[in-house]
Amino acid sequence: MNEHRTTILVRLPRDLKYRLQEEAKEQGVSLNQMINYSLSREIAQLEAQRYFDQRLEGKSKEKIKQKFWTVMDKVGDRPVPEWDKP
Repeated sequence: MNEHRTTILVRLPRDLKYRLQEEAKEQGVSLNQMINYSLSREIAQLEAQRYFDQRLEGKSKEKIKQKFWTVMDKVGDRPVPEWDKP
């Protein structure tokens, strides 16, 4: 795989750098790997949140719950969550 790499300078608060170093040590990886992993994970979470926000835009909570229970009724016996079924 042909990876294109770039270098950036990032100013971090000392405490954050220390926490990243400690976590990298705990995970047995380099500080660079820890930062790359952390940034990649955060971007993935932001993208997922944006996706779900777009999918849920304009839908009411009740409509979402109704569709959820329609699917759950097809799944069969499963533990029922604490919240009420519509």
